[in-house]
Amino acid sequence: MEIPKKTSEYLSPTYWNERFKTEESYEWLGEYENFAPILRRYLEESSHPMPQTCLVVGNGNSTMGQSLALDSKVMRYGTHTVCITDVSPVVVSKSSEKAGRDGGEVSRTSWAVCDMLCLPYRNKSLDLIVEKGAMDVLEVDGGKDPWHPNPKTLERMHAWLAEAHRVISDQGVLVSISFAQPHFRKLLFDSQGYTWIVETESYTTTLASTENQEAQGGGDGSFWEYFIYFARKGARSPSLAHQRESGVGGRSEADRKGCKEDYEHEILDHEDFLFRIGGQGDDEDEDEDEEN
Repeated sequence: MEIPKKTSEYLSPTYWNERFKTEESYEWLGEYENFAPILRRYLEESSHPMPQTCLVVGNGNSTMGQSLALDSKVMRYGTHTVCITDVSPVVVSKSSEKAGRDGGEVSRTSWAVCDMLCLPYRNKSLDLIVEKGAMDVLEVDGGKDPWHPNPKTLERMHAWLAEAHRVISDQGVLVSISFAQPHFRKLLFDSQGYTWIVETESYTTTLASTENQEAQGGGDGSFWEYFIYFARKGARSPSLAHQRESGVGGRSEADRKGCKEDYEHEILDHEDFLFRIGGQGDDEDEDEDEEN
């Protein structure tokens, strides 16, 4: 399927349903083993018990969710310890059917269609949430550049973070893997209403690190750097206290009842959507936002 002319099209569930009908697999921001050693080390060095319950948000057709469920250094084994979700019913159906045929991880996973802005989980019910590129897609209509974000984009980002913060257990962890650089992303994590301590790591991959990228002309030896944000609930991090935003963070039950049941998702690194914010095809959307 062709790359959309307007980055805002990545927010359309219809786009992803159509794409997943023909695309069998793609690994956003590298494969699981590119960042798994960092995740394992972080959890090992933590003084808290190994996670028993995990939510993978926006898995798409990646193998990350299944790999995580089978990783004994990350997840304590049990029945349906990992719930793998995406906004697209097409990819959820295809992936769950494939997992059933392959066996192996099926006893440790469940699959569900899920809106990351309105999570169907009780407060403090999950030990671990992992997303790779899902939060990034919320920024595809982010404004002229990362220094001048759209108010609607910030609203979506905080709707997601507030939901994650709500359902993570005390001392639980949100793991966010992203294109976004720390000096932009950590300001969001450190906003009022969130009590997590945020640590940042990074890793690099080459464009030829996956079969998909090789097939699409990658492999020129270029490197991509990605960032991992570990947000553990607990005492608030003091590092950016003077820069915290006001009026954002936790959402009321009234706000949650207004959540839409349809939503948007995923991206591909070779499409470098974050670097095209405010680029060709998005001016019309920006003008509409300014008028509104």
